[in-house]
Amino acid sequence: MDTTVREQAQTAVATMAAKLTDEALCLAWMATEGKPVTQELALVRGWMMDELNERLGDDLFDEWLMDIDEDGAGVNPLAYLANAR
Repeated sequence: MDTTVREQAQTAVATMAAKLTDEALCLAWMATEGKPVTQELALVRGWMMDELNERLGDDLFDEWLMDIDEDGAGVNPLAYLANAR
């Protein structure tokens, strides 16, 4: 994928992600937890993380990334988004 196509795709995805509710974004994020890692999944999760960072701000985003649940899995970012408002 050349740079122009990648940038256009990233812009389109960012526009779509910005339209998602907090709940929909978090559901999409949690649906990717525990899935086998592929290049496509890594790109999608990166795009979702960009949107989460935008909504949470740097401090809450970092706090969310460092949080783990009792099973050692990732934590749903929805509680952090509620604190960001």
